[in-house]
Amino acid sequence: MPQFDTSQIRDVVFVGHRGCGKTTLTEGLLYTAGAVSRLGHVEAGNSTCDFEPEETERKISISPALAYCEHNQVKINLIDTPGYAEFFAEVPPCLWVADCALLVVDGVAGVEVHTHKVFKAAQEQQLPLVAVVNKLDKERADFQTTVTSLRDSLSGPEVVPVQLPIGREESFAGVVDLLTMTAVVGQGTEAKQQDIPGELADEAATARENLIDAVAATDDELTIKYLEAGELTAQELTTGIKNAVVQGTIMPVLATAAYQNIGVAAVLDFIAGVCPSPADRDGWQGTTRKGEEITRPVSVDEPFSAVVFKTLSDPYVGRLSLLRVVSGVAQADASVVNGRSGDRERLSGLSFVQGRDTVSAGTLAAGDLGCVAKLEETVTGDTLCDANNRIVFAAPERLVGMHTTALQVVSQADQDKLSEALFRLAEEDVGFTYQRDPETGELVAHSMGPLHIEVITSRLKRKFEVDVSLSEPKIPYRETVRNNVRVQGRHKKQTGGRGQFGDVWIRVEPLLSGEGFEFVSAVKGGAVPTNYIGAVEKGIKDTMDRGVLAGYPVTDVKVTLDDGSSHPVDSSDLAFRTAGQIAMRRAMEEAAAVLLEPIAQVEVVTPEDIVGDVISDLNSRRGQIQGTEVLGGNVQVVRALVPLAETSRYAANLRSLSQGRASYTMQFAHYQEVPAQMTEAVVAKARAEAEAH
Repeated sequence: MPQFDTSQIRDVVFVGHRGCGKTTLTEGLLYTAGAVSRLGHVEAGNSTCDFEPEETERKISISPALAYCEHNQVKINLIDTPGYAEFFAEVPPCLWVADCALLVVDGVAGVEVHTHKVFKAAQEQQLPLVAVVNKLDKERADFQTTVTSLRDSLSGPEVVPVQLPIGREESFAGVVDLLTMTAVVGQGTEAKQQDIPGELADEAATARENLIDAVAATDDELTIKYLEAGELTAQELTTGIKNAVVQGTIMPVLATAAYQNIGVAAVLDFIAGVCPSPADRDGWQGTTRKGEEITRPVSVDEPFSAVVFKTLSDPYVGRLSLLRVVSGVAQADASVVNGRSGDRERLSGLSFVQGRDTVSAGTLAAGDLGCVAKLEETVTGDTLCDANNRIVFAAPERLVGMHTTALQVVSQADQDKLSEALFRLAEEDVGFTYQRDPETGELVAHSMGPLHIEVITSRLKRKFEVDVSLSEPKIPYRETVRNNVRVQGRHKKQTGGRGQFGDVWIRVEPLLSGEGFEFVSAVKGGAVPTNYIGAVEKGIKDTMDRGVLAGYPVTDVKVTLDDGSSHPVDSSDLAFRTAGQIAMRRAMEEAAAVLLEPIAQVEVVTPEDIVGDVISDLNSRRGQIQGTEVLGGNVQVVRALVPLAETSRYAANLRSLSQGRASYTMQFAHYQEVPAQMTEAVVAKARAEAEAH
């Protein structure tokens, strides 16, 4: 493949609600452009971008995939992203490296719940947007109704059609291109340009006039030209809308039926002719080694820099890193450094990517997308750069999965392989993390939902031959105190010879939620020698690690050491540490210890027709409703504080309640006291488990 200049590259990311046809549209573009020899389909399990076994089995996109094609002397890089909310964590890094987002919308369903989420994410990245109304060949599909849904539901750029459909539902045959005022009729490579059908002439003329009005309003020179001439040339209109897309003032709307490959040829023309190249966008903001902020232009004349937006892990091939060249030129086998760590890396196996396949590339120009193999220390979000021009570009903030699951290996023989396997999967999937809970000893996986962890366990078995079982993790309760107390802790032991003696007085008082632990020494006159105060604090912390109520860690308390006594021979660090343990245990018993539970901030994005059901369900989970917000159209956000103990099955229940139309996010908010009527059961269960072990 020839080397393309930066101005000849288009980096396009496909986003939208699940089932809207992103992968099918990507496949149609690849086939129509001649990049693949046969038209694959998601349902048949042979599409270019859904190649992982978990994807072909479920017939959904789970991970982002990169592909490319050539059209009108332009290289078009296509990033297909998942539409399921449970795999959304992979989307922001893809938005980060693209220069335009194609927001795919179902022509029957219109704007859906996840459409809002990806639209907002693209806006946060200041990414130009183009809408594609897909599935116009389906029953009840309506282009104008969907355009109205876009206008009513999504705030920001003006929604303006640049195409009109020819025919409706099963009669959908092609599109009218309002930029050239011609019709493009037929499927894929058979599509032909012809005159606009007579019955659409008036509608097309009105739509073009609306388009010109919208574009002219974004540029003073175009406004003057339009007022003077009463018309804009096709070139002026194309340039004007391209600038408006880059500025984020207009979101053009295209029309397709991707499964039938109708309208796809016109989408190719639009991407190549109107979507911005990397050179059309502003430079990237980065930070030097000295902490200085600089702008790095997207140009081959600048020092080399690139960012990794996806890591693929294979137990046999090793690590494969998808990257975007921000500036300069990537040279195969060149030596570069990781801007974050300074580690040296080599651009081994520099390649273009076509789904699961790679094509060797000698170079990649600024703005291009590709991959390298076997980077040692570089992971998703990292920057690679010239050793003499170190720079770091800030990656999108990682989303933290709040769906927790305890993992246990089915066979102890797999225990040694498990750690390495989980490490590789966490590198590959930015929405997945894991840790050994220091309190419970459980290995806890954090994912975005039940389907996500199901995919993780499937990959563990397929890629690394590790079989695990899943269970609900223990809730990380905490203990604290309600009252102020002052108590003594005295440890005296005489066994012949040197004894043990430590004597302390402490004051314990509650702190506000979230303030943790504070230790203060207010000893006067050397009642407790200075060299033993640290030992007293350690003893207090020993007891706080396992509270007296149910063995959970103690938090939000202030402990003041204010008096005590010592012995010139028998006192020691051990003796005062033990005295601190005794004092803290007594304080917890006398200060009305209470149990705290973690509370999660939950946001549910839901169609308005089931808002009442969502609120009722959250109330049944002891949730505190904080309010609702209308996002636009028929979508609302419900915000609530919900005890973590009540959320274990929430993802599955919400999917059932909403028929898969609602999604949610959840993050830790704070701890609060467990209701008295529930404390006894939690304490009894914790003590029973402790006795069993």
